[in-house]
Parts: sequence; C-alpha cells; structure tokens
Amino acid sequence: MSTTDSKTFKFYTFFFKWIDPVIALGGAYLNFLDPHGAVTSMAPSSKYDPDQVFLFHQSGGLALAVAFLSAAVPRYSKDVTVWRILQFSLLLSDLAGISGVVFAMARQGRLGGTWTSDDWGCGGSYVFLTLVRLHFLFLSNGMSGLSNDQRVKKQS
Repeated sequence: MSTTDSKTFKFYTFFFKWIDPVIALGGAYLNFLDPHGAVTSMAPSSKYDPDQVFLFHQSGGLALAVAFLSAAVPRYSKDVTVWRILQFSLLLSDLAGISGVVFAMARQGRLGGTWTSDDWGCGGSYVFLTLVRLHFLFLSNGMSGLSNDQRVKKQS
C-alpha cells in the first residue's frame, strides 16, 4: 500500500492538514456569519436577499464538511489512495467554484481585468487549491516515488 511517509510528501501533508481546512472555514464563516459579504465580494452590485438564506446555509454546511474532512482524513489515514479519493472529490468542488467565479464575472462584464481585491482573493484561492490538487493527483506519483501498489485490492 502506498503511504504518505515520503519526505517530498511533507508539503501535501502540511497543506491538506492545515491550510485546506482553514480556507474552508473561511468559506463557512462567510456563508453563515457574513452572507452579505459573500454576495458582494464576487458581485459588488448585487444585494443580499435574506429570503435566500437557505442557499448560504447549505454552502456553509458544505464548507464545514470540507473543513472537517480535509483536517481529519490526512490525520486518520496514511493511505495515498484514500487521500486521492478525497482530493479528487474536492477538485470537483473547486472546479465548480471556478466556474462560478467566471460566470459571475462574465455576467457583470468584468472578465476584462476590472477585478477587485475580493475577486483576486476568491478566484485566486480557487485556482491555487485546484493547482495543488491537480499536482497531487496527477504529478506527485513520479516526483515522490509514490506508486499505486498492484497488491492493494478494492474492499468489497
């Protein structure tokens, strides 16, 4: 079984245990405690509609789940396959987030470079997370000596 004991794997261990959960907690904070900030950070001309609070609570709940899983899985398991499954699922969420940023900016006619610091922060964090996950999923195999051991079978 491939494990996370490699010396070059330390970046991912630190990032997935500490940085990823903190970023997700920031999203939970925005959605639960500052939904107005969540709306206006990516769509400055938009107004927060309290009737849509359920959307923010759902997003906040997802962010809490991401924070918990991101913090717990690397501490509980050293199995690289388990980590890859988690990171692939989070990659899907990051890609959805990037598409949300792009569609919001396009809708507001702001794709051409009139970005605010909030735009750079939100969009930049999604891009950074996505690049780290892509590197882990598709490039870390050769760099760190990690490999998928053929003797490991799926549990039935």
